[in-house]
Amino acid sequence: MRSTIKYGLITGFISGIFLFGSFTLCVWLKGKYGWSVQASTIRGLGGLLSIPIQAVGIFMAMQNVKRLNGSLSYGQALKTGITVAITIAILIALFSLIYCQYINPGYADYMVHDAQQAMIADRASQQEISQNSVAIAREFATGTQIMEALVGQFVTGTIISAIIGLFVKTKTTS
Repeated sequence: MRSTIKYGLITGFISGIFLFGSFTLCVWLKGKYGWSVQASTIRGLGGLLSIPIQAVGIFMAMQNVKRLNGSLSYGQALKTGITVAITIAILIALFSLIYCQYINPGYADYMVHDAQQAMIADRASQQEISQNSVAIAREFATGTQIMEALVGQFVTGTIISAIIGLFVKTKTTS
């Protein structure tokens, strides 16, 4: 179990550095070169691109358990993957807290402003902009970001575990 958590910590750390580093870099490039892509799109793409990182970590943890035990049932594979997913989710939530509170305390305001600029470019009415801004501010608040990290990373990791476990489990002969 300890090695599984170790794989989760390493994978979560790599994923966190990737997620927040790529977001920060892309937002900086957006400002420097005037890219028209919304910051929320950059954030979403970073999340999608981090899925392979999570998959590799789960796969490696399953392979390690299989090597240590000599075999791996589907249940053991799923348990291993879910343990890694929970560890990653907690670490990414912690990264989110640190990022939103200390590294970039203006994150929510920036995301609201960026969305407002996009709505203005789309010729939305002032009433639409005001109504949507409240929802956007809630979506990018620190607490929401932490919950999204916990739920998103856990659900994604569980799905990845269910799929990879089918391939990594020890084959039984009939």
